[in-house]
Amino acid sequence: MLLLEPTEKAALERHLQTLPDGVEARAITKVLADNEPLGVKATNRLDSLINATAHTGNVSPRATIDETQMRVLESAIDGLVEVKFKYRAQKAKSAVLRQVRPLGLLFGRFVYLVASTGNRAPISYRADLLENVEITDTVFYPKKGWNFKEWASESFGVFHGDALWKIKIRFAKEVAKRAEKVQFHPSQKISHGRNGSLVIEMRCRGHRELIWELMHPDWIGNVKIESPVELQNEYMRQIERAKFAINAE
Repeated sequence: MLLLEPTEKAALERHLQTLPDGVEARAITKVLADNEPLGVKATNRLDSLINATAHTGNVSPRATIDETQMRVLESAIDGLVEVKFKYRAQKAKSAVLRQVRPLGLLFGRFVYLVASTGNRAPISYRADLLENVEITDTVFYPKKGWNFKEWASESFGVFHGDALWKIKIRFAKEVAKRAEKVQFHPSQKISHGRNGSLVIEMRCRGHRELIWELMHPDWIGNVKIESPVELQNEYMRQIERAKFAINAE
């Protein structure tokens, strides 16, 4: 009956925080409950769509996301309110309590919460590794001039800790037409090279994820990293690490 725009929803959530318990607060709570956050839809409605559509399927690995925690995170992002949670990184022995400023969500194989503490650079937290997510009473304001979408577009994938490199990749004639139909990164520039090859130049971070993409069966054996040397060396290190799959005891 009533679908709220993101700005309208955020305004209602901020207003709700100022109200005492009563009829008005309960009414607004009901309205907000009927408007499911975009992130919840993105992570949980896909299965419903697939079940209802006989010719549609999902073949990609996906991490399961706690729907309640997603609602809390998106409410905090919309309302510019800090959240606290316990976070156990993949290699950590125990969970650590964090209180952060939630800035946005990134969707890929995993869902990531992008957040900062004070004026520090944003950090990505895997949403499936968050525990006991709670909204605090601390309101914050994003850094002036900072834009989440612009920040996200700097990287090839999720990771932003890498240096910003100018990258040049050449796809062989055998896969050139296929590669030309793929947008690898918003900054990419395409040109046609010798022997029917396709050259893509871009500036981005997230080199591990770029390397994983270049190792995809669609490209491997038909793609060459022309620059920078640092990316070539990192590619070789990833190949050495991959050998563990067949050499492990």
